[in-house]
Amino acid sequence: MFRKSVSVKLLVMVLVLILAAGMSACSEDSGARRAENEEKLIKAMTEYPGDGLYDPVVTVIGIDAPEPTEEERAEAEQKAAEEKDAWEAAVGDCFAEGMFDTFYGKWYRTEVLGVAMSKELTTTLTSFEVAEDNDKSDNIEHALATVTAADADGEEKTYEMDWMVTFDKDDPALIQRIELTDDGGLWEEYQDKGSELSSGLTVVEDEENGTRTLDTDYFTLTLGNYKTWWYEINESGGITIFNTAARDEGLGGRVMSVEVWNEPDTEPYDGMIPYKEIGTVYDHRIIVTYASDVQYDFNDEAEAADYMAVRNEAEKITEGGTEGPLILK
Repeated sequence: MFRKSVSVKLLVMVLVLILAAGMSACSEDSGARRAENEEKLIKAMTEYPGDGLYDPVVTVIGIDAPEPTEEERAEAEQKAAEEKDAWEAAVGDCFAEGMFDTFYGKWYRTEVLGVAMSKELTTTLTSFEVAEDNDKSDNIEHALATVTAADADGEEKTYEMDWMVTFDKDDPALIQRIELTDDGGLWEEYQDKGSELSSGLTVVEDEENGTRTLDTDYFTLTLGNYKTWWYEINESGGITIFNTAARDEGLGGRVMSVEVWNEPDTEPYDGMIPYKEIGTVYDHRIIVTYASDVQYDFNDEAEAADYMAVRNEAEKITEGGTEGPLILK
């Protein structure tokens, strides 16, 4: 009886040791996969031209253009679908189930790539590490990335970036959410903000007429269908208008932006996106840019109608800013 009891205890101890070893191996593997997914995703968002994931083209929604034809709409939708498919093929396996779509609609996905393209930079992820002093939560950590940007003359500058990453609790190697908390000064370096266009912002809603007015020290913007759109102060200090339903679905929802472009004798964004030259306020060159790709669910008729109603109204903004939805001060 004694020998049998000892044998059982030994067997239990062996099983415990085996399970412990297995759990340790699983933990190490999970940690390696976690770091691998972080680095792969951040590399996709920071290296330009990289794998060609960021190659925007002006599509069918032009300024003062007639309603697009079915062929033009289909071409735009196909282009948008192909771009999203390319991203999903490259980094989709880094995310927990259902979270790639949320990531895809976030502005920070293309911030570094957009700056690199517009300024003709070659950007490279030169170092990556996980911060030691991370949040107390087991599923949140900060990834530190060094990005080197080289201009056409070969001059290089480096930017220390901080990305906060939230992981799935069921599979801690898969990403739930990633957010750029510090771009290391890259945007400020290459974007001449000139002034905060949103300074002095007040918001007035007219429920009877269904309009919302944004009034700043520089301009007044009034658009209808106010329950379908909202605004945000963007990275350049300007204001972006977006469709709320499309934004909530991770589709971007961007309709237009009011921005400062203080580079003389240069076409904004090299003509890669639709824009209007509005005028000059306090020596600042004011432009309005429009989304150049599909930013809403074109299969949702109500959402598409809401988006296009605001879009069509926004395109009535006139150059000079003396009449229409946007008036310069």
